[in-house]
Amino acid sequence: MAGATISTITAAGAPRNSTGDPGKEAIDVCMSARNCAHNKLAEDEESTEHECEKAGNEAYLKAAPSLCGYKNICDFIACINYASMTGVVTHNEATHYLANARIALSTIYHQPKPTGKRRPVGRPRNSPAKRKNK
Repeated sequence: MAGATISTITAAGAPRNSTGDPGKEAIDVCMSARNCAHNKLAEDEESTEHECEKAGNEAYLKAAPSLCGYKNICDFIACINYASMTGVVTHNEATHYLANARIALSTIYHQPKPTGKRRPVGRPRNSPAKRKNK
């Protein structure tokens, strides 16, 4: 069964340039996984279009970046937004995924900040520095 694939092209039909487009590479990875799974199942003549779509959509979500680290979280948000706009996930599902991303992002902002001053190694915390005799 031949199925339609979703591609990431501009309205003019030219492939998008990935430079300067945050999240584009992550979306491309997710779409590639989706199209591969969809097309692989579509080769089986007994599979339905619904089964192909479901397999592709599951592959898309599995390829989405993990929610660890600032860049991954931003890429995850880009992938989920794109998935919502193209029908890979429902808007309701996207709301739940984006809520998880919001929680992950908040943990980054609430991490303890490193202190600016560091004690020299070997000197006790509240002891005055030794003075040199002249």
